[in-house]
This record gives sequence, structure tokens and C-alpha cells, in this order.
Amino acid sequence: MLNIDKMTRQDCPFIGIVSSKYRGDELRPFKSYVTKYFNKGGGVIYIYAKDDEMQSLNYLGNLWEVDLNYLYSKKKIIFICREDYLVDDQFDGVGFLMAIEEGLRELNKNKSKENRIYITVDYFWNSIIKDNAQYFYDKLNDFSKEKNSKIILRYIIEELSETYVHSLLNNHDALLVDGSDDYEVYSSKQLISQSLNILSMHNAISNRYEKEMIRVEYLKTLGELMEGTVHDINNLLVTILGYAQLSLAVEDNMEVKDYLKIIYKTALDGKNITDRIQNHIRGRYDSLKNIYEFDNIINSCIEMTRHKFKSCSNENGEKMEMVVDLGSKGYIYANEYEVRQAIINIILNGVDAMEGHGTLSIKTYQIGPQLVLEIMDTGKGMDKATKNKMFDPYFTTKGSKGTGLGLNIAKKIFDNHMAKVFVDSQIGKGTKFTIYFPAGEKRYNVAEMETNSYNIS
Repeated sequence: MLNIDKMTRQDCPFIGIVSSKYRGDELRPFKSYVTKYFNKGGGVIYIYAKDDEMQSLNYLGNLWEVDLNYLYSKKKIIFICREDYLVDDQFDGVGFLMAIEEGLRELNKNKSKENRIYITVDYFWNSIIKDNAQYFYDKLNDFSKEKNSKIILRYIIEELSETYVHSLLNNHDALLVDGSDDYEVYSSKQLISQSLNILSMHNAISNRYEKEMIRVEYLKTLGELMEGTVHDINNLLVTILGYAQLSLAVEDNMEVKDYLKIIYKTALDGKNITDRIQNHIRGRYDSLKNIYEFDNIINSCIEMTRHKFKSCSNENGEKMEMVVDLGSKGYIYANEYEVRQAIINIILNGVDAMEGHGTLSIKTYQIGPQLVLEIMDTGKGMDKATKNKMFDPYFTTKGSKGTGLGLNIAKKIFDNHMAKVFVDSQIGKGTKFTIYFPAGEKRYNVAEMETNSYNIS
């Protein structure tokens, strides 16, 4: 707790605190300083934001554990609203500085032993002051000399431009970095060196973390598919078992033969199901881009997620349904596995958004040289802020149930296939993805050409 006290005793007009908007409202180091400061008879000019309830008198009083109403009545703390000097998007810097000067006179008149000017430097100042930051530093420096005052500037670092950060470093011999119980003190050179080290370590750790999260997302999707596979194979085994028992019970050879045909066809269906999963697992590593029939890929995605619509319902017994209209008849040049993974992610997101009831519509068609896929759900929808962040890595509205990588990976896959994604969403009405793929041309390989020639003859 000596850090800020030590800096105020030094011949330094500016006390810079590097902080974050994610810091929360604990601010224990500053709270301890404020309590001691007011007890010693100090006065404060507090620059506050008009619409920030966290800077209100009652809030700050509870946060700092001091009677601000009493201090306010005794003119030991003076509040200045920064927005009062913003007229038609133009900031009245002269009027603002005059208000601070008048506030300092008021504090001195009420026999304040020390004066502090407290300003939170965030996006507001970043946009208002722009290239005039040094002018404000110089004027505040004049106040410190003339009025025996020091200026405490709490910088919300992620909201400041590079230009402002440059001014910050130039005007502070040392900076306090926010901690849980105290501050750490850095010179500008130390802060730059430490920041570079942390940034380098962060990038390395972030890269490993992202790879691991992608693997987790892959396993999550695979788990969803395996859930459907187990469900479908169980149904097939019930069918096989039933017809096998019938075959043992009847004596008519023709009837037994019919049952064996059903068993054979059912077993082939089972093989197709397991082949789809194997192709999905192997595709990530082995599948290169090739020409595929677009609707076949979409149909494969539908089959791999259809179980969700058979098993899901809400507490009122309402169920989900899937409406399919595949009519593109075109081809795309694609990595089949990757495109399937991206589309399955969107389908599963739609399932989650509908929470057990509603309709998911999947439609394909062609517009000129583009194949179009529409996936529309009747789920809870998204507001504008969520929609703007939906493709950001690690952004999720599912809490611990989501990794925040599903749609991010899907977007990267679509970009890699030169596909354009458009999203429409309304709260309470649902979400619609419209994806435009460039159409490819069907090419026959040698085996297909020989097969076609054989069939014609």
C-alpha cells in the first residue's frame, strides 16, 4: 500500500494507474489510499461519466467505505461531469479546464490540506482529445504547480489508441499497474519490456490453447454424431433381432428368404452409418478438395443430425421438426469433411437455440454460378451485439456447455471455400444462415467414364 503514497510524496505531478475495464469494482489498493487520504484532510476533484452508475455518489461511498455525502457537503469532494462540456460532439476543453481550476479554488477555500484530481481515461478521452492529449497534460501540469495538486489518471488500457498510449508513456516517470491488494510500479522502459515478454508468452500459450480448443470442439461434434450413431444402430439391431427371431419361428422357406433380405438391407444401412462416421474421423487428415454433388453433402449432414429431431422435446411435449428442400443439382469443389463439419455445427446450433421445439428448415438452390444453402431455425434468435460477435473465437452464449469455437471454425472453413455467409436474426423469431458457394463443374475420373461406357452399351 506504500506505492501510491510514495509516488504522491515524490515530485511527480501525474500518478498513472494502468487498469482494465475487466478489473471489476474491487479496487482495494485505491480504496485503502482514499480512506487514508480523506482522513488526513485531503480534497478531491472527481471527473465522472454521466451515464456510469458505478461512478455515482452512493456507489463510490459504498465502494470506498467513506461517507461521501458528508464530504460532499463539506466541499471536500467536488464532482465534474465530463459530458457537460460536450456540445454537438465538440468538447469545450477550455470550459472543462476552467471548471477544474474553479474546483481547486473551492477546495483551497475550504482548507483542503492536499488536492487530488481523479480522471478515468477511457474511450471518451481517446476520441475527444485525439491529437491534443499533450495540451491537456501540460495544462494539468500547470495546475499541479500553481495549486499544490496532483493528478491521478486511471487508464483503461484496452480502450486507448496507440497515440494516446504514447502520450501516457511520455508523461509518466513511473506507472502503477492495478493489482488485487496493491500496485506494482514500473518505469516506462520496464513496462514496455515486461509487456513484450508477456505478449510473447501470451501468443505462445494462446496458440497451444486454440489448438486444444479446436480439438475439444472436434471431439464435441464427434460426440454429437456418435450419439446419433448409437441411436440409429440400436434401432437397426432391434430390426435385425426381430426378423431373425421370426425366421427361426416360421417354416416357409420363401418367408424366411424375405426376412433375410430385410436383415441384409438393414445390415447394409448399419454399414453406411459407420462408414459416415469413419469418413468424418478420417476426413480431417486425409480428405483433399474434390468435386462433390452439393446436395449429397447436405443430405449427409442431415442424416448425421436427424436423431436430434427424433429424441428432443420440451417440457410441454412439443417436438422439433426438420423441413428439407434440396434442389440445387449442382457441384462444388470442396473438402467434403470440412464442409460437413461447418454445416453440422450450424445445424446443431439451431437445435440448441430451439430448446426442444420448433422447426429447422434446410433448403438448397442455385442462382447463376452460385449454390445457395439456407439453414433457418425458429429458436430464440440473437440481438445485434451477439450477432456481431458470433464468429469471434471463444465467444459463446452457452456458458460452460459451449467452447465458443464452433461458428468460428465454420466461418474459417467457409472462407477457405470462398463461400459467403449472411446471417439474419431476431430475438424470439429465430436465425437464418444463407451461405453462397461457388459452383464447380462435374469432372469424370477414369473409373466413372468406364462405368458410364459400360452402362450405355
